[in-house]
Amino acid sequence: MASKRRRSRSAGAGALGCGPLFALIVLVLLIQYWWVILIALGVVALTVVLVRVAAAPPRPPKVGAPKPAPPPQRRPVMQPAGPAAVVDDFADKMRAAKHVRRIRDMQEWDSEWIRLANPGKSNRELNEIANGHFARGRSIGVNYGDPSVPRSRAA
Repeated sequence: MASKRRRSRSAGAGALGCGPLFALIVLVLLIQYWWVILIALGVVALTVVLVRVAAAPPRPPKVGAPKPAPPPQRRPVMQPAGPAAVVDDFADKMRAAKHVRRIRDMQEWDSEWIRLANPGKSNRELNEIANGHFARGRSIGVNYGDPSVPRSRAA
């Protein structure tokens, strides 16, 4: 007589087991840690690219026509240097140049003020006023605040 075999309950076609539970856990982990997976994939891709580039044979050097050597140039005969410039002379020159620039800037400023103060005058008349103004040593900007210039005259 044939004995009946007992089958386990999970061995049937209708039994699902714990597969759906594992799938659900994997799905939750993918949703929660998608950025970690993305970074890991990027690192793997970068590593693959670096390995392929490093394994590639080096490019052959470009072979071109050699450049002709430039002809030797004759240098001009240099005169022996004179005595070394004194630092104080240089500082004095720079100070004087700065003063001249400042005077010119102030004269331009004054000319602009004269032009604005006399709107109906021609350029020739404005130049005469400005020249007379500067000839008397007057300036809106130069004399103002300069302690070395006496302020007895009205500007």
